[in-house]
Amino acid sequence: MVPLGERSNDPVLPDPPQGPLHVARAHASFPWKELALFWEGEDMLRFKKTIFSALENDPLFAHPRGSRLSVEKYQELNFLRCKRVFEYDFLPVGDMLGSLPKVLALIECLGMYDWSLATKFFLHVLIFGCFALTEVSHGSNTKGMRTTAHYDPTTQEFIIHSPDFEAAKFWVGNMGKTATHAVVFAQLYTPGGRCHGLHPFLVQIRDPKTLLPMPGVMVGDIGKKLGQNGLDNGFAMFHKVRIPRQDLLNRSGDITPEGAYVTHVKDVGQRFSESLGSLSANRVAIVGMSVVNLKLAVSIALRFSATRRQFGPTDKEEVPVLEYPMQQWRLLPYLAAAYALDHFSKSLFLDLGELQQGLLGKDRSVRQAELGREIHALSSAGKALASWTAQRGIQECREACGGHGYLAMNRLGDLRDDNDPNCTYEGDNNVLLQQTSNYLLGLLARRDQGGARIESPLKTVDFLDAYPDILGRRFEGSSPEDLLDSSVPLAAYEWLVCYLLRESYQRLSQEKRSGRSDFEARNNCQVYHCRPLALAFLELTVVRRFHEYAHQPRVPPPLRAVLRRLSALYAVWSLGQHTALLYRGETPARSRAAY
Repeated sequence: MVPLGERSNDPVLPDPPQGPLHVARAHASFPWKELALFWEGEDMLRFKKTIFSALENDPLFAHPRGSRLSVEKYQELNFLRCKRVFEYDFLPVGDMLGSLPKVLALIECLGMYDWSLATKFFLHVLIFGCFALTEVSHGSNTKGMRTTAHYDPTTQEFIIHSPDFEAAKFWVGNMGKTATHAVVFAQLYTPGGRCHGLHPFLVQIRDPKTLLPMPGVMVGDIGKKLGQNGLDNGFAMFHKVRIPRQDLLNRSGDITPEGAYVTHVKDVGQRFSESLGSLSANRVAIVGMSVVNLKLAVSIALRFSATRRQFGPTDKEEVPVLEYPMQQWRLLPYLAAAYALDHFSKSLFLDLGELQQGLLGKDRSVRQAELGREIHALSSAGKALASWTAQRGIQECREACGGHGYLAMNRLGDLRDDNDPNCTYEGDNNVLLQQTSNYLLGLLARRDQGGARIESPLKTVDFLDAYPDILGRRFEGSSPEDLLDSSVPLAAYEWLVCYLLRESYQRLSQEKRSGRSDFEARNNCQVYHCRPLALAFLELTVVRRFHEYAHQPRVPPPLRAVLRRLSALYAVWSLGQHTALLYRGETPARSRAAY
């Protein structure tokens, strides 16, 4: 890395103007420009500056003053802004797969401006329309979707049909006003009435010239939401809409002209997972979206706290509220979380890129399948952890700003509303955590039943192979200074995950021995201990990745202390939320049995 002195006049990082924050910035114990350059990289900073400068200087992106726009006006303006972003061509679509960090940066920049714009833009980029999976009566239970696609061999067409209103596609972004085509998930039926499960179909829903519904399609906007009202979420019902056989998106299965179903994936569960593989990508994106919301809220609250003065040792000497330990206790853990989760988000996005490259290359290897399962587990729990952390962090930032935090102009209310759906869409957080705990329990079951080694392509679970030895560890820290090295809470997290995995596995086995079905047994294990197992595992993964990043040799010496303190703070703060479990893990077995 080029020394900071040679970059100090670099316009990509101009000195901020003198103002109320100057005093606080002057007290920094590290060079902030060097941290920005190391964390982002100069090319990425220039890329982001290009985007921000374009939006800042374009009158179309000026936020309206005074009263808020109506939903209709907001959606119209958002459409025009989306069109303008395409005209700017910040990152050509053809270059996106080879420039994943820039894709993430573009999402971040557009999202910092308005998530309605960012979502609309990337829906058009990724699928040129909308993604229609959720229905009125089914969301998380994707196997229960009721839209049907019956194949007619006489015309070589699929007949897309909604049997009733509960089967209407709902909450579909871009569908309300503008999308002309939709990727519709429906139960595929072959002649004879056999169902082959959920498959995606490309369906035209509007005339591209008039935007009027196609014959047999009822489509419209679902109405005002709590946030992101610039995005036209819609609904659709289909009455025996015919589409060509070729409009089945056939990566996991296909239909011959005569009506025979063919697939290279013989396992029904694996085929279902492959059909819904795009959900992992969406969840990874939501991790990044949540992190952006947290970064914005923390920046607003910390800057306000550094300039807001209240009380002091004398009546004439008031102190910035950020100097109070209570304010630091409230906000600094979320600053550390923003850094830790930001690094995790970026690394997981690159892991997803590796998976997508394999899918495009039609990689059928065992490693590719294992990678898909691992990313599914990480993205499921990652979405839950990131969205919940942002949700709590935004609220804490709002309260930490006092009465001024309730003003609409500070954006904290909008951030809270726009982040809220991250906890729900692409899977309710509590339901998604079951995906991660099931993944971990499956690994342990394979080990116990056949002696298979516990390992994974990204090595996030490799430590579990030694879980009996890890459970024998004892914490030996004797002072607060011991916790300033994140390797200490990292070791404690490994013990915690192993403990929760053992308890979950034993509880599940006990439930099954009692005669309960697999469905009942798993339901009875969620609160104790599968839910905390999934969260602790993901927190451990975040802690481990940030720890390794902060302790790598290429960290510039002036930044080592601050990055390692952030790493340790996030680790200890997160681990502290499991204090009761850590204590309980040391109680006698008979006491645990009575719990």
